[in-house]
Amino acid sequence: MIIKIFPTLPAQLANAIKQFERENFYAEGERTAERLAEQEEKYFSPPKAWLLAFEDNQIIGQILLHRREIAFDNRKVVLGGIGGVCTHKNKRKQGIATAMLKKAMTALKEWGCDVAYLCTNPKKTGSLYSQIGFVSLGKSYTYYGRSGRLYEDSDGMIAPVNSIELFEEVLHSKQILHLGTGNW
Repeated sequence: MIIKIFPTLPAQLANAIKQFERENFYAEGERTAERLAEQEEKYFSPPKAWLLAFEDNQIIGQILLHRREIAFDNRKVVLGGIGGVCTHKNKRKQGIATAMLKKAMTALKEWGCDVAYLCTNPKKTGSLYSQIGFVSLGKSYTYYGRSGRLYEDSDGMIAPVNSIELFEEVLHSKQILHLGTGNW
């Protein structure tokens, strides 16, 4: 397996990723019009880079990497983001996602991120992310959708990257974490 990070995608690779996502991102029966509309509304932020895993020149995994500056408790926080985590349906439970996540955290560290954030169903996939240091945010967070609507969700997980202090502050503060525009 080879893992590479692409700040931009050549057209051929972009088409291969679209096909990969269509075939692997949602479980059987989950790729509904409603889910796709929700994804367009909430998860539309362009990634800073694509992290892709290859085997025999075929994409077997992806992560979308994000970076943005936000304000939290009157402090600047460089928030790193992990989104669109997906492994080929025939390659799951083989350590591919874990290897990609470790590489993703290294990239976020190099980009100067203080804290990493992702959203997930903790009951379903939280154990995967906890292996690399993510913990449940344990409270609501907010963000603006594409339409400008303010959303509040509670499925966030965070991990320290370059600042244990900011990680602890975000985790233990009563203040709501506001992601800005887009939940990645």
